[in-house]
Amino acid sequence: MPQEQKQKKKRVPITALTKQEICLKKRENLKLRDEDLAKEYGLDRSTITKILKQREKWLAIDPNSNYAKQKTQKSPKFPQIEDALSRWLSANLNNGNSVSDAQLQEKALEYAQSYGLRNEFQASNGWISKFKNRHQFRSGESQGVSEVSLQVNPQSVPIGTTVIPTQEHSNFSNTVSLPPNSHYSSNPSIATSSRTNGTNMLINASSSQHYLPYGAGTSTPLVTSFPPSRMYPLNTITPSIPENAAFIFCDYQNDVVGMFQTTNILNQFLVNSKTLFQEVHQAKQKKNISSFSVGLSFRPGYPEVSTNNRYIEKLRNTGRLTEGNKGAEFIDGMIPREDDIVIKKRRIDAFYNTDLQMILQLRNIRHIILSGIATGDVILSTCRSAADRDLNVTVVRECCFDGNESVQNVLMNELFPIQGVMVASLDDILTGLRLA
Repeated sequence: MPQEQKQKKKRVPITALTKQEICLKKRENLKLRDEDLAKEYGLDRSTITKILKQREKWLAIDPNSNYAKQKTQKSPKFPQIEDALSRWLSANLNNGNSVSDAQLQEKALEYAQSYGLRNEFQASNGWISKFKNRHQFRSGESQGVSEVSLQVNPQSVPIGTTVIPTQEHSNFSNTVSLPPNSHYSSNPSIATSSRTNGTNMLINASSSQHYLPYGAGTSTPLVTSFPPSRMYPLNTITPSIPENAAFIFCDYQNDVVGMFQTTNILNQFLVNSKTLFQEVHQAKQKKNISSFSVGLSFRPGYPEVSTNNRYIEKLRNTGRLTEGNKGAEFIDGMIPREDDIVIKKRRIDAFYNTDLQMILQLRNIRHIILSGIATGDVILSTCRSAADRDLNVTVVRECCFDGNESVQNVLMNELFPIQGVMVASLDDILTGLRLA
């Protein structure tokens, strides 16, 4: 075989601006084939296809930004910190506040602590500079400190499925206060601004996978997400467990675990949960904390299951989680102990038609710490139900599991913080339990 055929085709680096140009050409001429674009730009057809799949992202970039001129767009090393810091910064900009680089560094370190990354993350001056560059912020000098504002080019911002014509730009200034978490309402579709990989993007809500809180269809901006430093009550510097808190372990049952394919992620989750369970019971000897084990089960014949509840009705056909069967029992390592309170439920939410709320009230418990299966069902439902009862809620990141990794990440990194739920690392919880 000739030598040249053995060699892999050399990768052609292109800028984000070139990708935007490709998307613009395709939008202007829908009959233009990917093969034709590939030939024009000297790229593989598969590369063109990948670019066009992310057309909203590339159309939304500011062509005058440094990001647009870079030939590589690497994903950030610490995406959780990056996303949280971006939301916090956007909220400040939305309120007309200026933010210095020193404040950015301080807040970034707080987030690193809350995500259990303090030993790995340093928030150096270089990282702050790259953060602003990735997110298209510009620095300006005001009263001797470096401040941050957001650059938006109206020509590159699609709203819904349309783009503002150039002749309508006269009412826009070159620099506007448009934070990435602002939300807008338009009829018939809702446009929501977001940030993805350092770009500004408006997404048509009908096709967006973002979670929108109740009432997002109004023109009122959505609630600002709570930075971990403002969440009750774990101290991010010296973690401690609130006095008279309750640990609630949800659905650690044989049948529930058996519904998921065995993976390293599931196995590690079970190891983490058993560690937490053991540490909680050791801490109960010297701390005023309670522990609850919540399990889902039904009487034989499933008399509690309605045909209207399609989600629960699926269990009827499997024969799982019936009382008296081993499948409804708690797994080894999570079996309730003598001083634990066992809650039997018939629905996903741990509060629905159970005596959990009554026991919490009798014990004057105002803070619950949740773990269990599955994050997108049990944990989410119980979190919302607890919040509606004015309880403070913490979820333990490594002790919550969902079969869909994307759902897990969205809830832990996006939805829970927006709703004021504290997302704590297992290390922080264990440290708090071990403190005298």
